[in-house]
Amino acid sequence: MTYPVHHFKYVTVATLLASILFLTTHVLIAQEEKKAKTVNLEECITIAFENNLQLAAERNRLGTAEADRIKSSLFFPSNPKLISKVGQRDGPDGAKTTDYMIRLSQEFQVFGQRRKRINVSNKLIERVKSEISDVERNVIAKVKTSFYEALTTLEIVKLREYVESIFEKIWDATRERFKAGAISALERNSIQIGYGQARQQLLTAKSNYQNSLLNLKLLLGMSKEEPLDIEGKLSYEKLQTSMEDILESAYKIRPDLKVVELEKERASREISLRKAERVPNPSLSGFFSREERTDDIIGGFVSVSIPVWDRKQSELKRARTAKGTASINIRNKRLVIQKEVAAAYRTFIAAKGGIAIYTDEIVPKVDESLKLNEISYKKGKIDFIGFLTVQKNLLEARAEYLNALLDYNTAIINLETVSGVKLMP
Repeated sequence: MTYPVHHFKYVTVATLLASILFLTTHVLIAQEEKKAKTVNLEECITIAFENNLQLAAERNRLGTAEADRIKSSLFFPSNPKLISKVGQRDGPDGAKTTDYMIRLSQEFQVFGQRRKRINVSNKLIERVKSEISDVERNVIAKVKTSFYEALTTLEIVKLREYVESIFEKIWDATRERFKAGAISALERNSIQIGYGQARQQLLTAKSNYQNSLLNLKLLLGMSKEEPLDIEGKLSYEKLQTSMEDILESAYKIRPDLKVVELEKERASREISLRKAERVPNPSLSGFFSREERTDDIIGGFVSVSIPVWDRKQSELKRARTAKGTASINIRNKRLVIQKEVAAAYRTFIAAKGGIAIYTDEIVPKVDESLKLNEISYKKGKIDFIGFLTVQKNLLEARAEYLNALLDYNTAIINLETVSGVKLMP
């Protein structure tokens, strides 16, 4: 069958349109999939736990420790040994005879070696779990700090957008008043400069927010191209605590302190194990022997190595050294914790005093004064110099409050980190 040339042209055009429609649909779908994911603080911590490589490595170490416990739990320290012999010899009458023998032996643990070995493995597992908890503690601190930094810079962006919108409105009104001869060129230029500064400050705030968001993405294991939005509320929650309470919690809960304490316990149990291993394990054997034209022989015996040269001297010295090192590390860790708690608490007290002034005295008046100042200028009740002076002071107070709130929340995060407990909801 033949088709006119113009028919092929229509087919080609239709195919092209279908291809364009197909590609457009997939582009729209891809754009829909790339919409920014909105996460809160708890979701950020969960994502960080899932993607943190150091945490993944520590969790793999737990699998290794659990594998050691499996070996320690075996009832026998080694597999049974099977020995067989077959041979020929000349009989009394010169005829060839065939002899063979089968022997089975098994080593047994004595003096509670299995139980002691399990105890050593259990302490190792506990230590690894504490090491995992310590990594999680630091991951939480980093994620919380980065999240609140991003949230603060986001609030500053909103503040700068509000300021920019005010100056935009004032700039529009200023140009009309200048055309009407109501204000001088100096006043017009000053407002224009203020408007330009407001736009520049907004650009800087947006850049700071993107940088903070990038830092958060890195902690979450996300690529920098992956879109992300955060949601949360910056709030001032009063926290009443004392340095003594924080220090007591740290001594009880800090996982890094538990790590060295568990290492000392593990070394103590290893010493007990090595002492038990000084007595060699016996091996029980049974055998069956047959010699052609003679009687069969069935018997058994016990074999024990004589601990003349190796009495676990090296293993005992290593375990005792590990215990002594752990004791030193415990004392050192407690001193480090004491210094960390003292520094974190001093920072918290300073931040608490600063945020209280803003919350109780400054912030309640700032938002109201911003609106009143704008209205007063538009109605001509104050000149542009008075307006700019008041506006600058009010906005600086608002920005300083946001920074003070960040310092306060960061101080609480530090207290949580050094104490090992969650202090705020």
